[in-house]
Amino acid sequence: MGTALPVIINPAAGPERPVLHALNRGFGRDIDWRLLITRGPGDAARFARELTAQGVRKIAVCGGDGTVKEVAAALAGTPVALAILPGGTGNALATELRIPLDLAQAARLAAELAPHKRTIDLGRIGDHVFVLRASLGLETLVLTNTPRDLKNELGGLAYSLTALNQLGQLPPTRYTLTIDGVPIEASGVQCTLANSAQMGVSGLSLAQGVSVDDGLLDVIVVTTADLTALADIAASNFLGQDLGSDILHWQGREIRVDADPAQDIALGGDIVARTPATITVWPRALTVIVPD
Repeated sequence: MGTALPVIINPAAGPERPVLHALNRGFGRDIDWRLLITRGPGDAARFARELTAQGVRKIAVCGGDGTVKEVAAALAGTPVALAILPGGTGNALATELRIPLDLAQAARLAAELAPHKRTIDLGRIGDHVFVLRASLGLETLVLTNTPRDLKNELGGLAYSLTALNQLGQLPPTRYTLTIDGVPIEASGVQCTLANSAQMGVSGLSLAQGVSVDDGLLDVIVVTTADLTALADIAASNFLGQDLGSDILHWQGREIRVDADPAQDIALGGDIVARTPATITVWPRALTVIVPD
């Protein structure tokens, strides 16, 4: 059987379901695996660092995007491959990389002896790295104000419900952006610095043409938060191109963002900085196991 595949699992992530049964079914009898169970923030990253120091070449993580972010940060810049077992509410990165959302299928993918791998970028802000995006404005409010019990009950729809409750209530913010040295002024209810624009809800992306391995970050400003803007985003996903004037979109390697009034910057639901701040891309920083 060889060395047991380490599986870092966050038991608090996502809806209640028989996770171990699904993983056992996916790994089957030919794969030896062992669990490392997190009990709080920071545990997943610590486990990943310890396993890397032990010479492990592949680590599986079962949890939501927050748990994946922790492990990704610990594995950044190393040759260790990350296998994602989607167990959270949104599972945006798994959706982005077309990793099966069914746990048993994802476990079978993680257990492959010669899996297909994809090297993706990460974003950096101060000492923090992110896989998906850094957000200001509406998305930060949604991520930090959606209750855990609502996420357990409704899954990804919980974020949509919280967002709908905020529609029309946010005044626009004036954003001053410097993208690779070029100054840009924009006004909107949300500013996103995205490595991935995948929202994790029904496979929707905030903007089109965003790639996790192009060596660039995407700067996305949502000018209005109303039903028309949501309809434009949905139509953009259907047609594969940005529509309307609700979404402003640029790309760059280094972005300085300021806001008037000043705003918190969040990675997932964690506030890590406040404007003004500089965000940069870390090209090809993380290896992930993906379907061929």
